[in-house]
Amino acid sequence: MRLRLIFFILLVSLVDSLLAQKYFTISGLVIDAKKGQHLAGANVQVSATSIGAITDPDGYFKLPPLPPADYQLKVTYMGYSERSIQLKNLRSDTVLTIKMSQDVLSGPRITITATRAIERVTPITFSSIQREEIAARRTIQDIPELLSELPSTTFYSESGTGIGYSYLSIRGFGQRRISVMINGVPQNDPEDHNVYWVDFPDFLSNVENIQVQRGAGSSFYGPPAIGGSINILTNYFSMQRKVTASVGIGSFNTRRYSLAYNSGLLKDRFVVYARASRIQTDGYRDLAYIDFKSYFLGLAYYTTNSTLRLQFYGGPIEDGLTYTGIPKEYNSDSKLRKMNYNWWDYGDDQNTIYFSKRRKDEIENFNQPHFEILHEYRLNDRLTLNNTLFYIKGYGFFDYDGSWGTPEYFRLTPEYGYNVQNIPSDALVRAYVDNKQIGWYPQLLLKNDLGNFVLGAELRAHRSLHWGRLQKGGGLPTDVVGDGARHYYEYKGAKDIASVYFHQTSRLRPKLLLMSDLQYTYKRYRLYDEKYVGNDFTVPYHFFNPRLGLNYNLSKQFNLYTNVAYTEREPRLKNLYDAAESSYPEDWGYKVPQFEVNPDGSYNFDKPLVKPEALTDFELGVGYHTNDLNLNLNYYYMNFKNEIIKSGQLDRFGQPITGNADRTRHQGVELSTRLQLTPKWHFSFNFTKSENKLVSYKVYDWSGQATDLSGNKIAGFPDVIANGRLTYNWRNWYASLQWRYQSAFYTDNYQNEHNKVDAFDMLNLDFRYHFKLFGNTKLTAQLHVANVLNKKYLAHGEGQEFFPGAPRSYFVNFQIEY
Repeated sequence: MRLRLIFFILLVSLVDSLLAQKYFTISGLVIDAKKGQHLAGANVQVSATSIGAITDPDGYFKLPPLPPADYQLKVTYMGYSERSIQLKNLRSDTVLTIKMSQDVLSGPRITITATRAIERVTPITFSSIQREEIAARRTIQDIPELLSELPSTTFYSESGTGIGYSYLSIRGFGQRRISVMINGVPQNDPEDHNVYWVDFPDFLSNVENIQVQRGAGSSFYGPPAIGGSINILTNYFSMQRKVTASVGIGSFNTRRYSLAYNSGLLKDRFVVYARASRIQTDGYRDLAYIDFKSYFLGLAYYTTNSTLRLQFYGGPIEDGLTYTGIPKEYNSDSKLRKMNYNWWDYGDDQNTIYFSKRRKDEIENFNQPHFEILHEYRLNDRLTLNNTLFYIKGYGFFDYDGSWGTPEYFRLTPEYGYNVQNIPSDALVRAYVDNKQIGWYPQLLLKNDLGNFVLGAELRAHRSLHWGRLQKGGGLPTDVVGDGARHYYEYKGAKDIASVYFHQTSRLRPKLLLMSDLQYTYKRYRLYDEKYVGNDFTVPYHFFNPRLGLNYNLSKQFNLYTNVAYTEREPRLKNLYDAAESSYPEDWGYKVPQFEVNPDGSYNFDKPLVKPEALTDFELGVGYHTNDLNLNLNYYYMNFKNEIIKSGQLDRFGQPITGNADRTRHQGVELSTRLQLTPKWHFSFNFTKSENKLVSYKVYDWSGQATDLSGNKIAGFPDVIANGRLTYNWRNWYASLQWRYQSAFYTDNYQNEHNKVDAFDMLNLDFRYHFKLFGNTKLTAQLHVANVLNKKYLAHGEGQEFFPGAPRSYFVNFQIEY
């Protein structure tokens, strides 16, 4: 009944808007104030609405028709000061010439110039979300959930709520194979390739813009983009003084508190920004609690020709472990689907379920502070030098049940000076990691007669320490349990990365633009100082990654683009050797280095068995853009050699076990559209239909018997993904209804019907209202309703383990801004 009422209100409001009689247009040019150069890709936004436009290659824009009223336009363009334009009592079509000034550099272009795409200019497939959209839609959600309504994008969270450990996929490719950068700094773990969004608590509050490029994209440094790339830009510190405080409460005893301060421009040179927040929740699944603290500190220094930004952000996190999924049969039961076991399995009859309950002392503590120095220096009108320096340190542990272990596994046998017969039921393992990463990215931009030329380099070094010990264990020797006790495994890891690249965009004709890129990269793994076993190896990789693309603007409405890219990516360090599991007993199956074996039984560390994956990506797309309609349609064909795919099994820490497939193929069609129905209403929709096949792939059992899986679907790839959103946005009011659909997909490569995530769809609802309290003080109230129809669905699965989505939930947030 409530849902019908919501739809009725939306329908009445929409009809009322459609019957409005008089509308007028605002159009014009955006140009450089000094040189008169037309600025392509500038953002023109009508304040307090969702109405906006991006300037075309000629710098021209045209907004959808608007009713008579007062309006404020906000115009932004990277490297230029923001412009605000007041239009009083709009009563006729209006043509503007908007001049943008470079006198103060208003944000770092380092991440923009070469890696950011522009509609009708850059020949790649992409989507973007601006700060205004983030503020309207987001209350407490993490980045994966916010991005999940973009084309070909899905997400799930271990806890079911979208907070904490969340995972993102683009075109079905998991986030290990998605390049993620914040201000141009890579965020994928160098050894593991994963992106741990949990280590960026409440980070969306600091974000200005996110661009998601699908396929190989235009990233040519950092982690290789296979499924796509995500480029996140943090706030351009405002020139206005501002204090913001917010508090929110919601389902599952969820709370959020935040306080931010922006100094505004000090002495015409400095801006200081500081923000702190805390998120707490009991979680949906059992023992899935979260306690996240976050901070973001920034200092910007501006001169006529340069910008210097110092940024420090991160936050300590504590949470209960939730990385084990549930049996598929549990999903229909409201109590069982909340179960959070540390281990479970089917009996021989495949009906009986044996399990061990998660313990309260199975927790994680981690902290990953980021330090960034972003500098841009404009040498002259044609030449700009960018430099990015960063340091990331991640350290912490998680404690998990160890009662399943044996004396052999924990190295408590006479061989190691102990004679332990059994592992106690209260045994608790602490797995510790300490990561350090430092990097430098110099980049030179030259504006030439043909277009833009970029020459750059990447230098990165990563070092890590990994160890495990028994943190608890009644009756065990005192020197093997607790703080300072002996480590039953320990090793160090290293990865060095060096690359050079060039990027050229050339306007061959007024309507035809060529993009050409070439990257050479050198990467080197090392594993050393391994306790007990003593393995020590170094594995180097050399890759050449070229890319070529064309964009042709047929008219002011239509454009065509195509690109082809070749990308190689190295395996994870754990693919080469899982040193944390080197103590596996013989009857469990030894965990040994994955290298060829010499005649004397030693390993040939020059010949790893796991090969780099190689992708040839072909994209073809067409765009149609008018005042009221943006429509994009594209086809992709991705051909792999030695693709590193999921096996349908999980490791000790709930991460998918992967390996090479000889030949695989991914192809699909993506449609995305945004329609401005009226000045107050807009509708967006995207749809993906794909095919993801194993062309040539065999698996072998313990006896060497082969099973040919060629022709099967690849685990983890849904065939259909669709999203729709209907939004009302006018003045102080915002209301939006989002629909999400994901088709079924297999969770292993055998096409086992039981190991399959069933298709599901769901609705989410967002409301926002803001008003002035007094003077310059503004209050904003927001409501987010997730899973409006209260459906029981499984969002993801790996093998026989499935992750449930939470039932209907609410979150209310209040923000005051001065």
